Amino acid sequence: MITYMCKNNHFQELQLLHYGTEACAPGHHFGPAMRDYYKIHYILDGKGTFEVGGKKVELRKGQGFLIVPHSVVHYEADQNDPWEYSWVAFQGSTCPSLLQQSCLSEHHPIFELGNDDDEIRSCLHRMISSRNTHKGWEISMTGLLFQFFSILIDRASEDRPIPFQDYTKETYVTQVMDFIEINYANTITVQSIASHVGLQRSYLCSLFKDKMGTSIQSYLVNYRMRRAAELTLDPALTIGDISRSVGYADQLLFSKMFKKVMGEAPTYYRKHKTAPSHLCS
Repeated sequence: MITYMCKNNHFQELQLLHYGTEACAPGHHFGPAMRDYYKIHYILDGKGTFEVGGKKVELRKGQGFLIVPHSVVHYEADQNDPWEYSWVAFQGSTCPSLLQQSCLSEHHPIFELGNDDDEIRSCLHRMISSRNTHKGWEISMTGLLFQFFSILIDRASEDRPIPFQDYTKETYVTQVMDFIEINYANTITVQSIASHVGLQRSYLCSLFKDKMGTSIQSYLVNYRMRRAAELTLDPALTIGDISRSVGYADQLLFSKMFKKVMGEAPTYYRKHKTAPSHLCS
């Protein structure tokens, strides 16, 4: 196994954490366990199995799989034809967008390039054969990671992602709530949520309200305000700090919404309230 670490990556948008390649022994496995960063494996030869969320799929040369943070996974090399793979581990603010454009997500973690995979093999080879011997090495490696994603995005097509999990209405609702939990501090819209989930806006809104009894917009506002209520307990944060931390650049609008949801202005809430038991964990 060859592993290379990137300890001093200063690119917050996309950080390459480590990368490598391994010709696995028969039955070599990882998990069930989770990572706290994103990781993509690409199978160069052989085969094995990948399992997440109680679903298992057999994978082979020319395919790959995504691991998302905090998702329990298990993967194992075949006993008779164990796989050899390369991997890249990464994190950063652009990851959700890059993965979405690549048609990859927690619920659709599998991709396939088949035999026509010279580009991605070349990119991975350049990455793995690179050495930290010059000042621009870190920039070069980040560039190669962006190139890696550009290949995946270019190859994404209507027949991808490979079906991995039966989608139910509850699945889409969970995706919406997960997206809000991760992105509530950013400027997001119902349309951006619908694009992430992969459904038409009107249909997703109807589905969500039917299952949750409230609109996506109301759920987002309430989630932000409950998070804000937690932050008011930190005396080091100003109301402006809290407002921006939950996605409101306009402090006056934030205060108005906070009072509407919590029943009190944020300054009053801070002075007279303790941590309510109903707040988000």
